[in-house]
Amino acid sequence: MRKNLLPYPADAWAVALIVATFAGQLSLYLFVDNVWFLAAGAVGLLPFCTSVTAYNHNHTHVRTFTHRPLNRLLELLIFFETGSSPGSGTLNHIVGHHESYDRPERDTLNWRRPDGSTMGRHEFAIKAALRHYPSCLVLGKDHPQLRRQFLVYLALGLGGLGVLIAHRPIPALAAFVVPMLAMLYVLKWAAYAHHSGLASEDDYAGSRTHTGRFYNWATWNAGYHAAHHFKEILHWTLLPEYHDRELAAKIPAALQGDGWGDDLKQRKVHPATQH
Repeated sequence: MRKNLLPYPADAWAVALIVATFAGQLSLYLFVDNVWFLAAGAVGLLPFCTSVTAYNHNHTHVRTFTHRPLNRLLELLIFFETGSSPGSGTLNHIVGHHESYDRPERDTLNWRRPDGSTMGRHEFAIKAALRHYPSCLVLGKDHPQLRRQFLVYLALGLGGLGVLIAHRPIPALAAFVVPMLAMLYVLKWAAYAHHSGLASEDDYAGSRTHTGRFYNWATWNAGYHAAHHFKEILHWTLLPEYHDRELAAKIPAALQGDGWGDDLKQRKVHPATQH
């Protein structure tokens, strides 16, 4: 029965995390009135929301459940934890980034300033987060069915959020609104390491790979970013093996390793060299 619902059993852990995190948010919202306890509870939930944010990227490419209604329900829970509504990842990320990451004028994760220089990490994260939803409307013009689905579920999500705010405003802000906004920023902040400064036509040199064990455990193998771009519909559990077998020998050593590669570290040490 479980295999009929979940093609990849490892995703059961992610579903458990998403449900438990939402239960934590809802408990905080319903039962806590003290502002300081609300703030402490919200901060305590942030690591879990961050992990859900990383998993949502995988879900956007390879759906968790075989049944569409279960995926939409899961995505609505994810929306309250990450600020990313159902369908926004498809438009903003798959259409806006995967199809255009080598074309800065179209890339929703464009790290270049108009003069061609490289943005700083916080500048990039803020600008990309502010573009997250407007880009869905623009990109949706060429994908009317995706835009329609995006708008329907955005309305549902915002409607639910509005009810929560109307009923208990301060707990709603602490348990939902602030973490949702924070996670949109975290999503883009994390994405900066993937491609920034790599204006390369060579696919092997266009992304960085983080092979650290703890990082990939916490982020559902988000470190294997080059492998993900080569095989974007490959399930997250299969990315390390694909990287080791097909890509490790072809990717420059400076762009892979336990961290985001020596290339990014050197640019942090010498920011004046970012052109």
